[in-house]
Amino acid sequence: MEKVKDYNNYLSYRKDKLYLEKISLEMIAKRIGTPTYCYSQNQIIDNVNNLKKSFKMIKPTICYAVKANFNKNILSLMSKLNLGADVVSQGELQNSLKSGINKKKIVFSGVGKTREEIIFALKKNIKQINVESFEELKEIEEISKLLNKRPNISLR
Repeated sequence: MEKVKDYNNYLSYRKDKLYLEKISLEMIAKRIGTPTYCYSQNQIIDNVNNLKKSFKMIKPTICYAVKANFNKNILSLMSKLNLGADVVSQGELQNSLKSGINKKKIVFSGVGKTREEIIFALKKNIKQINVESFEELKEIEEISKLLNKRPNISLR
């Protein structure tokens, strides 16, 4: 019988070869080359479910920080897991929406938002914009009046 050294249910050694779930990482390296990034969808799902369980009493909107990894497959998985997104650019906002993340679960954070990014976010009716400065607040107010929008904001 084959001896398997299991590290966390998803990463294991079999006959001195490293596997992610049941896939040989050596085989992936030979086919694709290195460096290569591999993710365990099952590990991500377990992590999200554990996080949700930890907060089940208050049921918050959990937002994935898109700047951590904007891979479209990861974003689609976050959408399927009913997570929101914390974005810091128009590109991240667009990718989150394209991946199916509910616009009412998207928070736009980050310093240095451009006027175009603020307009885009307001037109998309996202959950909220995190305001980083008094100047940004004034700009959001001005644009909101022009667009006839009443955005949710959070002061940081």
